[in-house]
Amino acid sequence: MNRKWMTTSGFLVLLLSACGGGNGSTSNGDQITLRYAGWNLGSAEQNNIERQMLAAYEVLNPNVNIEIIERPFKIDEETGEEVSATWDEFFATQAAIDQLPDVYMIYNLAGFTAQGWTEEVTDLFMADADYASIPDDIKASAAFNDRYFAIPQTLFYFGFFINRTAINRVGPRAVMPTYGMTYEELMDAAESNSKAPIQGGDGIIGISGLNNLVNWLPAQLDPDLGWFTFNEDTGYHLDSPAFATAVTEQLKYYGPGKATYGNYVLDALDPARYADYFGASANIFETGNQSIRFEGSYAMRDWHTRSLDANDPLYGADIDFIGTPSWNVEGVGNVNKIPVVVDYLAVGKGTDHREAAYDLSRWMGFSTEGYAKRLELAAADPVRAALNFTPMIPQEDLVEGFFNLYPNMTEFKKIVEEHQDFILESLGKNVPGYWNSRANAPFDTVVIDGTEVNRTVGQAIDDITAGRLTLADALQKGLNTIVNEQWQTAKEALDTYLNSLA
Repeated sequence: MNRKWMTTSGFLVLLLSACGGGNGSTSNGDQITLRYAGWNLGSAEQNNIERQMLAAYEVLNPNVNIEIIERPFKIDEETGEEVSATWDEFFATQAAIDQLPDVYMIYNLAGFTAQGWTEEVTDLFMADADYASIPDDIKASAAFNDRYFAIPQTLFYFGFFINRTAINRVGPRAVMPTYGMTYEELMDAAESNSKAPIQGGDGIIGISGLNNLVNWLPAQLDPDLGWFTFNEDTGYHLDSPAFATAVTEQLKYYGPGKATYGNYVLDALDPARYADYFGASANIFETGNQSIRFEGSYAMRDWHTRSLDANDPLYGADIDFIGTPSWNVEGVGNVNKIPVVVDYLAVGKGTDHREAAYDLSRWMGFSTEGYAKRLELAAADPVRAALNFTPMIPQEDLVEGFFNLYPNMTEFKKIVEEHQDFILESLGKNVPGYWNSRANAPFDTVVIDGTEVNRTVGQAIDDITAGRLTLADALQKGLNTIVNEQWQTAKEALDTYLNSLA
């Protein structure tokens, strides 16, 4: 089976076969301790699959002790409640006292690398027996100037989930969405798969998550664009016709005329009608009151687990994942580039156990033997050790093992086994300055109710898609220039740091 991964840099072939094996066991040698930090560990009492994987590594490597570094809590000054520290706060504190974990999940690879918090692992990664079987674009996403500062850990997909159980409750007019259907067909299905409340609280809404159109739709219209119009060579293209088309489409569901779609688009439904439609439900997809929802594929683990619980509103729900729909492009045909998101592990800069830390990261990440262990744990403990991502190396037995855990997800299996074209969503992890470009950078000053308010880029994008600011006016004010300046500034800082290592 061949698959093409498409990012802004082009196509590549994904190899099916995997060699297996890594840098060897660390079972020989002196006793060592590796400090590990991750945002997906849950609590010790929950003992989820991540903690079980760490324990399994210790069994295989009796000379290694893994010390889990729990994220600290702090007191919210406004509410007085105890909340988790942000990942930035946590690592800034660890770096300040020269106590970076040996291995840690990293959400801002570009930023953390520029600050000197990541160990370069190019030699270890490229010598890994599984290296050749990882998709080239996934490998490249962990590198800067062909130097690796992180290890791909998990691969997720973004797109639309469907709840067949809810859809079937609509009645004879229901339309079952499938992978590969066009955007127009998806929206028609969303309308057909909605039902007004009869007894109060038993309504079904068709779809939600259309606020992401400006992120993934431009890439369907222009082959040179990725998520949010980004191209790794030329930056952002918010002045492109593709972005303008996406804005126009999203504006339908969020702008002044959105009430037209309120009977089947959750985002357009008048909040005053929520109680009549859904009762007191906080998350209506999880109570069976929604047919289609945009989400990352990581959500399937919790939903599947809950569907097995007789006391849960999702009990018995038949949930599947269809990705993003195709888009009819004039002169081209249907284009369907599904977004993917990658999580990464980094080895802490200056670790005393570089090779052992790398070996642990590959076990927790991309390796075939690590994933095989995950399947074993998930089969033995299907609730606490539920698995929520497909193998990064699509070895046939690993793919089959995953879908044996999720037999209802027949459409998702087609994506994993058959789909060709993808774009990388996780730009916040590996594109310098992404969050400033996408959300945080200052844009302009506006007067609201007689008061001057500073508006960020993210707020400007929201205003554009809500009809409070035209795209033309935003571009005239320098929107595209501002976002690209943020990228260039951060990229130059990263390049300066990388050159200092040469």
